[in-house]
Amino acid sequence: MRHRIAAAAIFVLIVAVVLSITGCFQRTAVDAIACIHAEPTIGYAPLTVTFDASCSIVGLESPPSAQDYYFLWWFDDGTPGGDVGTTIEHTFDEPGTYQVRTAMYETASGGIPQDQAIRTITVLPAE
Repeated sequence: MRHRIAAAAIFVLIVAVVLSITGCFQRTAVDAIACIHAEPTIGYAPLTVTFDASCSIVGLESPPSAQDYYFLWWFDDGTPGGDVGTTIEHTFDEPGTYQVRTAMYETASGGIPQDQAIRTITVLPAE
């Protein structure tokens, strides 16, 4: 009986270690998760949208420290992109569906991207 209990305990321990290493069991305290809140996400051209990445998380910190992390933005509408900021405003002049992307970078690492998020914006023809 003791051998079965010991074998079961070892099995559970091995599974927990494997899941932990692969990231399935828990996320580490330094994991970064980027997110985008947009307002509005649909409207008539020209449509001015406010984007906010302060919902992003690093470890247990939300929003991430502006001294330690920064965000670059691309708007998928032909503008050069690369705008920097946690909160940013952009106007879409033409109707269409746009995949707006932000990437969260860690300042201390020399700008290594930590995570990215994508948000769809739909611009309807002017009324």
